[in-house]
Amino acid sequence: MKNFIDGEWVDGSGVTRNINPSNTNDVVGEYAKADKAQTEKAIAAAKAAFPAWARSTPAGAL
Repeated sequence: MKNFIDGEWVDGSGVTRNINPSNTNDVVGEYAKADKAQTEKAIAAAKAAFPAWARSTPAGAL
């Protein structure tokens, strides 16, 4: 499993499962975990990208 951080796919630090609470045998999905360093890098990338995102419109994303 990978996380998309600062424009690139990076290996996660592990995998977590999303389990259906009404049927604990039903795995809804599996997701990559992020360690502290990956989390901090993702937050920094989001902060750096925010000014450009704030100036964009939904139509500009198409």
